[in-house]
Amino acid sequence: TTVQTKSKDTSINVKGKKVLFIGDSHTVYANGWQDRLTRRTGMTHVNTAVGGKTTTWMKGVALKNITSEFDYCFIWGGANDMAGTIKPHLAVKNVQYMVDLCRSKGVEPIVLTGFDPQKCIDVSKKGQIWKPYPKRYEIFQQMLQDSIVGAKVIKSHFISREDRDCGDFICHMSASGHRKMADSIIKTMKFKAIK
Repeated sequence: TTVQTKSKDTSINVKGKKVLFIGDSHTVYANGWQDRLTRRTGMTHVNTAVGGKTTTWMKGVALKNITSEFDYCFIWGGANDMAGTIKPHLAVKNVQYMVDLCRSKGVEPIVLTGFDPQKCIDVSKKGQIWKPYPKRYEIFQQMLQDSIVGAKVIKSHFISREDRDCGDFICHMSASGHRKMADSIIKTMKFKAIK
Protein backbone atom coordinates (compact mmCIF):
# COMPACT_ATOMS: atom_id res chain seq x y z
CA THR A 1 0.00 0.00 0.00
CA THR A 2 1.11 3.54 -0.66
CA VAL A 3 0.69 6.33 1.82
CA GLN A 4 -0.24 9.68 0.35
CA THR A 5 0.96 12.74 2.18
CA LYS A 6 -0.36 16.21 1.71
CA SER A 7 2.15 18.64 0.35
CA LYS A 8 2.84 21.26 2.98
CA ASP A 9 2.33 24.92 2.19
CA THR A 10 5.76 26.30 2.92
CA SER A 11 4.94 29.91 2.04
CA ILE A 12 5.28 32.56 4.73
CA ASN A 13 2.18 34.62 5.45
CA VAL A 14 3.44 38.20 5.83
CA LYS A 15 0.05 39.94 5.65
CA GLY A 16 0.07 42.89 8.05
CA LYS A 17 3.86 42.88 8.44
CA LYS A 18 5.66 46.19 8.06
CA VAL A 19 8.55 46.65 5.64
CA LEU A 20 11.07 49.45 5.12
CA PHE A 21 12.68 50.08 1.72
CA ILE A 22 16.08 51.79 1.50
CA GLY A 23 17.42 52.49 -1.97
CA ASP A 24 17.99 54.71 -4.96
CA SER A 25 16.11 55.29 -8.22
CA HIS A 26 15.61 51.55 -8.77
CA THR A 27 13.28 51.48 -5.74
CA VAL A 28 11.70 54.93 -6.03
CA TYR A 29 8.99 54.51 -8.68
CA ALA A 30 5.32 54.82 -7.75
CA ASN A 31 3.76 51.43 -8.57
CA GLY A 32 7.28 50.02 -8.78
CA TRP A 33 8.47 46.60 -7.63
CA GLN A 34 8.29 47.59 -3.97
CA ASP A 35 4.63 48.69 -4.24
CA ARG A 36 3.70 45.51 -6.11
CA LEU A 37 5.55 43.33 -3.57
CA THR A 38 3.70 44.83 -0.60
CA ARG A 39 0.34 44.97 -2.38
CA ARG A 40 0.55 41.30 -3.43
CA THR A 41 1.54 40.12 0.05
CA GLY A 42 -0.61 42.40 2.21
CA MET A 43 2.33 44.11 3.90
CA THR A 44 2.45 47.81 4.73
CA HIS A 45 5.55 49.80 3.90
CA VAL A 46 7.60 52.95 4.18
CA ASN A 47 9.77 53.76 1.17
CA THR A 48 12.75 56.03 1.85
CA ALA A 49 14.39 55.56 -1.58
CA VAL A 50 15.62 58.64 -3.45
CA GLY A 51 17.05 58.66 -6.96
CA GLY A 52 20.74 59.37 -7.45
CA LYS A 53 21.79 58.49 -3.90
CA THR A 54 24.76 56.41 -2.77
CA THR A 55 25.11 53.84 0.00
CA THR A 56 26.75 56.50 2.22
CA TRP A 57 23.54 58.55 2.06
CA MET A 58 21.53 55.37 2.69
CA LYS A 59 23.44 54.80 5.95
CA GLY A 60 22.06 58.11 7.24
CA VAL A 61 18.55 57.14 6.15
CA ALA A 62 18.96 53.79 7.89
CA LEU A 63 20.00 55.50 11.15
CA LYS A 64 16.90 57.70 11.09
CA ASN A 65 14.37 55.11 9.93
CA ILE A 66 15.24 51.59 11.07
CA THR A 67 13.21 50.90 14.21
CA SER A 68 11.82 47.81 15.86
CA GLU A 69 8.37 48.62 14.40
CA PHE A 70 9.52 47.07 11.10
CA ASP A 71 9.56 43.34 10.39
CA TYR A 72 11.65 43.51 7.21
CA CYS A 73 14.02 45.95 5.53
CA PHE A 74 14.88 45.67 1.84
CA ILE A 75 18.19 47.29 0.91
CA TRP A 76 19.04 47.87 -2.75
CA GLY A 77 21.91 50.26 -3.25
CA GLY A 78 25.27 50.60 -4.90
CA ALA A 79 24.36 51.42 -8.50
CA ASN A 80 25.30 55.09 -8.08
CA ASP A 81 28.42 54.16 -6.10
CA MET A 82 29.54 51.91 -8.97
CA ALA A 83 28.64 54.49 -11.63
CA GLY A 84 30.85 56.93 -9.72
CA THR A 85 34.17 56.51 -7.98
CA ILE A 86 33.25 54.83 -4.70
CA LYS A 87 35.26 51.64 -4.23
CA PRO A 88 33.17 48.44 -4.17
CA HIS A 89 34.47 47.38 -0.74
CA LEU A 90 33.37 50.73 0.78
CA ALA A 91 29.86 50.35 -0.66
CA VAL A 92 29.70 46.78 0.71
CA LYS A 93 30.83 48.09 4.12
CA ASN A 94 27.96 50.61 4.02
CA VAL A 95 25.45 47.85 3.22
CA GLN A 96 26.84 45.72 6.07
CA TYR A 97 26.37 48.70 8.41
CA MET A 98 22.68 48.87 7.44
CA VAL A 99 22.31 45.10 7.89
CA ASP A 100 23.87 45.28 11.36
CA LEU A 101 21.58 48.16 12.30
CA CYS A 102 18.55 46.14 11.20
CA ARG A 103 19.62 43.16 13.27
CA SER A 104 20.23 45.34 16.34
CA LYS A 105 16.57 46.47 16.13
CA GLY A 106 15.14 42.99 15.47
CA VAL A 107 14.39 43.76 11.80
CA GLU A 108 15.09 41.10 9.15
CA PRO A 109 17.40 42.61 6.49
CA ILE A 110 17.13 41.55 2.85
CA VAL A 111 19.82 42.77 0.46
CA LEU A 112 19.18 42.82 -3.29
CA THR A 113 22.17 42.68 -5.61
CA GLY A 114 20.27 44.30 -8.47
CA PHE A 115 19.81 43.10 -12.04
CA ASP A 116 22.55 41.45 -14.09
CA PRO A 117 24.71 44.41 -15.18
CA GLN A 118 26.26 42.54 -18.11
CA LYS A 119 22.83 41.72 -19.59
CA CYS A 120 20.83 44.80 -18.59
CA ILE A 121 23.16 47.79 -18.87
CA ASP A 122 24.02 49.03 -22.36
CA VAL A 123 26.73 51.69 -22.28
CA SER A 124 28.01 50.92 -25.79
CA LYS A 125 26.94 54.33 -27.15
CA LYS A 126 27.51 56.38 -23.99
CA GLY A 127 31.19 57.24 -24.13
CA GLN A 128 34.29 56.24 -22.22
CA ILE A 129 33.10 57.48 -18.81
CA TRP A 130 30.38 54.79 -18.63
CA LYS A 131 32.51 51.91 -19.92
CA PRO A 132 33.70 50.61 -16.48
CA TYR A 133 30.21 50.71 -14.93
CA PRO A 134 28.84 47.21 -15.78
CA LYS A 135 32.02 45.46 -14.61
CA ARG A 136 32.25 47.55 -11.40
CA TYR A 137 28.60 46.78 -10.61
CA GLU A 138 29.20 43.07 -11.27
CA ILE A 139 32.21 43.05 -8.89
CA PHE A 140 30.17 44.84 -6.20
CA GLN A 141 27.30 42.36 -6.55
CA GLN A 142 29.66 39.42 -6.15
CA MET A 143 31.19 41.03 -3.06
CA LEU A 144 27.71 41.43 -1.54
CA GLN A 145 27.04 37.73 -2.09
CA ASP A 146 30.43 36.69 -0.74
CA SER A 147 30.78 38.92 2.29
CA ILE A 148 27.49 40.25 3.71
CA VAL A 149 26.82 38.60 7.06
CA GLY A 150 23.48 38.42 8.88
CA ALA A 151 21.15 39.11 5.94
CA LYS A 152 19.49 37.21 3.15
CA VAL A 153 21.29 38.36 -0.01
CA ILE A 154 19.18 37.83 -3.11
CA LYS A 155 20.97 37.67 -6.44
CA SER A 156 18.14 39.56 -8.09
CA HIS A 157 19.01 38.89 -11.76
CA PHE A 158 15.33 38.46 -12.64
CA ILE A 159 14.94 40.84 -15.59
CA SER A 160 16.50 41.26 -19.03
CA ARG A 161 16.99 43.88 -21.69
CA GLU A 162 15.90 41.31 -24.32
CA ASP A 163 12.46 41.11 -22.67
CA ARG A 164 12.23 44.92 -22.70
CA ASP A 165 12.35 45.05 -18.91
CA CYS A 166 14.77 48.01 -19.03
CA GLY A 167 13.49 51.49 -19.75
CA ASP A 168 16.87 53.10 -20.45
CA PHE A 169 20.56 52.31 -20.91
CA ILE A 170 21.24 51.88 -17.17
CA CYS A 171 18.12 49.74 -16.79
CA HIS A 172 15.70 51.84 -14.84
CA MET A 173 12.98 49.25 -15.14
CA SER A 174 9.93 49.32 -17.36
CA ALA A 175 6.58 48.08 -16.02
CA SER A 176 7.45 44.49 -16.98
CA GLY A 177 10.77 44.78 -15.13
CA HIS A 178 9.09 45.99 -11.94
CA ARG A 179 6.51 43.20 -12.19
CA LYS A 180 9.15 40.49 -12.71
CA MET A 181 11.36 41.87 -9.93
CA ALA A 182 8.51 41.92 -7.39
CA ASP A 183 7.09 38.52 -8.32
CA SER A 184 10.55 36.90 -8.30
CA ILE A 185 11.41 38.37 -4.89
CA ILE A 186 8.09 37.11 -3.49
CA LYS A 187 8.88 33.65 -4.84
CA THR A 188 12.49 33.69 -3.60
CA MET A 189 11.43 34.83 -0.11
CA LYS A 190 8.58 32.28 -0.14
CA PHE A 191 6.15 35.03 0.81
CA LYS A 192 2.51 34.08 0.43
CA ALA A 193 0.85 36.09 -2.34
CA ILE A 194 -2.70 37.12 -1.52
CA LYS A 195 -3.38 39.05 -4.76
